Amino acid sequence: MKVIIIEDEPISQEFLAFLLKNKYPDIEIVKILDSVQESIDFLKENNADLIFMDIHLKDGECFDIFEQVKIITPIIFTTAYDEYAIKAFEVNGLSYILKPLNPESISKAIDKYKSLKESNYNYDNIEKILSSFTQERCYKKRIIVKLGDKIIVVEESNIAYFIAQSRTSYLYTKDKNRYIVDYSLDLISKQLDPRHFYRLSRECYARFDSIKDISKYIKGRIKITLEPEYESDIIISQERASEFLRWIDGE
Repeated sequence: MKVIIIEDEPISQEFLAFLLKNKYPDIEIVKILDSVQESIDFLKENNADLIFMDIHLKDGECFDIFEQVKIITPIIFTTAYDEYAIKAFEVNGLSYILKPLNPESISKAIDKYKSLKESNYNYDNIEKILSSFTQERCYKKRIIVKLGDKIIVVEESNIAYFIAQSRTSYLYTKDKNRYIVDYSLDLISKQLDPRHFYRLSRECYARFDSIKDISKYIKGRIKITLEPEYESDIIISQERASEFLRWIDGE
């Protein structure tokens, strides 16, 4: 079995390489990479059976790799951060291991890979397993934001809505604070429980209990008033009006 390690921390590189070589004699480490660009260049011309990949590399996030290279190889993600799990499973993530790494977690991930391989799983159709992961996934209970030098934790229950303006996303809280968040609305909408949050429009993603009023609008559209009050009208398109009303009704 051919394995690629994409990791910029020398200690983690050495730990993984030592563990894999000593515990799994059938594993061949074909390459150890430590940057986004180096990984892009290598993966355009080479492949493997399994990839170990850190999230933060020395020149950026590993997700930049997938924008330039189509990867169908299953990936075991290794990282010190838990907020990227959902995004990881959208790009062939098989397992998501939090650092510090330990032999038990690595072994479980490899056993999962081997079990799927032995069951004749078709990795060219990776979406099937990703779907099963997302159905069971745990949604975020809090969002971390930065305000100057401070790191602020916003509990999910205190989130009112998110607004996208130009290329910036803002989080509005029920206690009337506003923070810049590092995620797009597309990514945010995949991290929070869809039973509680809904994409009202291209620029607005809101929590159920922050919707103050719902009223009919011209041409079959729906007008939403938020709490805390937002400066602009939030309009749901005619095409999505029925879906929104079903969500409000709990379907």
